[in-house]
Amino acid sequence: MDKEEFERIKAEEKAHLRQLRQLKQTHRGAQRMASSAEALRNMRNEALESETDAMTDKLLRDAAHAEARFELATEGYAPQTGNAEEVDREDLAKAEAEALVRQMKAAMGGGSPSIEEAAQNAADPSAPASATTPGSAKTIGRPPPPEDEPSADPDQGAKTIGRSRDS
Repeated sequence: MDKEEFERIKAEEKAHLRQLRQLKQTHRGAQRMASSAEALRNMRNEALESETDAMTDKLLRDAAHAEARFELATEGYAPQTGNAEEVDREDLAKAEAEALVRQMKAAMGGGSPSIEEAAQNAADPSAPASATTPGSAKTIGRPPPPEDEPSADPDQGAKTIGRSRDS
């Protein structure tokens, strides 16, 4: 065997080994894909999928129904359901009338409510009128002392935390 024939055989062997390595890589890739597909197939749960589909369909139907009811209500074609709705409408009309009266009084200068009260009345016309009077402010905790009463000990200075600064 001469040197040229040896080099040719050596090159053929290298090409064969490269081809073999490429085939092994292709085989491993195919095995990985098959394993992944099998894992996905095993994860599927037909009962759970059908239940999820049924719930999704129900939610879509409910949303469409609610949207249709909302559109009808905004257009003024809301169905009459009974006396409770009529009572609510009457209460709402009374509250709106009271809010309008308060607003007109404020505009004319009589008993002008503060800006915060006017904003509250405009935002919530169903709030009772007594809740917006100036003397009915609610606080958390103890009520503040009346302003006309002097403190219990006039000689006692302001309370501080820690040492006093004058000593």
